[in-house]
Amino acid sequence: MDTTVTVSLGERGADPARLEVLHRQIREELRHVDEVDVASLASATQSTPAPAGTRGLGPAEISALSVAILGSGGMTALLASLRDWLHRGHAAPRTVRLEIDGDVIVLENADAAERSELLRNFLSRHGIQEPA
Repeated sequence: MDTTVTVSLGERGADPARLEVLHRQIREELRHVDEVDVASLASATQSTPAPAGTRGLGPAEISALSVAILGSGGMTALLASLRDWLHRGHAAPRTVRLEIDGDVIVLENADAAERSELLRNFLSRHGIQEPA
């Protein structure tokens, strides 16, 4: 499978610093998942290192992740991690935005059955079989 998914996270009321924390957390989780390769979107496209004495990636630069699907189980693992993130204990509603080749789906305010159907339709448009 040769697919790259852009993943953006949202949380109602979150400021840029909070969104940066959320992206860094899920990026760290995905680094331990087999068959995916994850990078901050800026680091996936940035050709020069950050200047000495700076943080490197700021909130605006880490508002999305680039996730390369490396094997047949990669999409299943990615979606399982994102579903888990959506359902974790938190007070504010969360969203996940997925983009493949310019096609976008945003998962929010849907129950599990609705999300599964939306994902099935979205993935089938890209020739990706629905993960089990």
